[in-house]
Amino acid sequence: MDAGFPTFTAPGFTNTSASTAGRSGCPVQPPVELQWNTSGYPTQTGQAILGFLGYLHATYGYTTFDLVGYSYGGVVARATVAALQRYPAAGDRSPAFSYAGQAVDAGVRIASITSLNSPHLGGPAYDVAANPQRFTPRVAKAWGARFAEHAKTLIVFERTEGAGAIQFLRTSAHAKPNPQGRDASQVGILDDVSLTLIAGDYTPERCRKGDPPDADCDRTKAPRTDGTVPVYSQLMLPCPSTCPAPPGSVYIPQGPLPAEGVMRKTFPTVHSTFDTRAYGIPETRAVSKNPAAIAYVVTSLRDRWQLDAQA
Repeated sequence: MDAGFPTFTAPGFTNTSASTAGRSGCPVQPPVELQWNTSGYPTQTGQAILGFLGYLHATYGYTTFDLVGYSYGGVVARATVAALQRYPAAGDRSPAFSYAGQAVDAGVRIASITSLNSPHLGGPAYDVAANPQRFTPRVAKAWGARFAEHAKTLIVFERTEGAGAIQFLRTSAHAKPNPQGRDASQVGILDDVSLTLIAGDYTPERCRKGDPPDADCDRTKAPRTDGTVPVYSQLMLPCPSTCPAPPGSVYIPQGPLPAEGVMRKTFPTVHSTFDTRAYGIPETRAVSKNPAAIAYVVTSLRDRWQLDAQA
């Protein structure tokens, strides 16, 4: 980003090697003893990331952080803010949780969260992954056969690494009020956090037959999704009245979003480079490779840092 504002990356033990293998110039990663299951339930994963922030404070002295989370990372970033407001449970002596306590004691602050293509309100692809026999026909009818078949690629992920994430991201977890659910516990958590929600809505279902693979597609042709996550979920908005089932509707409790300071931006991107290969479209359609989306993130953060420096 900028030499004056160091950047760190926080992958867990499920993807650390793959994320930097053969690459140079990558941001600093956490030590092995501080890595975690990036696909675990958000409460535990958020507290582990808080431990990484505690480590950065103990090592470099930083106290204020801007979190950028891609996909499930955006959900976990919100959980990290929640973890900062609760002291880690006594008795857990693992390095990550020990550092999480240090972060709380040191008054570490999370100034902003930027999420890219994050399933904040779940999505039908995760229903397919959790129960393909039950949900594939329903999702195919409502969201398109190609979307439903593509969602099946998450099944292996669910069975090997992502049980916690998949179970949390099913639409049933967000489709009705539950006073004991995680949504209800998030009220007021982000009140002092600047939130930027970035969404993608480019999939072949939205294209006309014969369109070139890199064309901007008809935005009224099919449900708005990045191939995995609905746009309403990425932007934390109520499901439109015409929203296909499941879930048919999304419950959003009062107060999980800050009262002000929420920015929303949409780009014609799909969820990942894996999706670009599956759909046969250029990698620049993946949010992580899209020049416009990345430039927006960098510019937004740099502008915020410059304002903070002047304050």
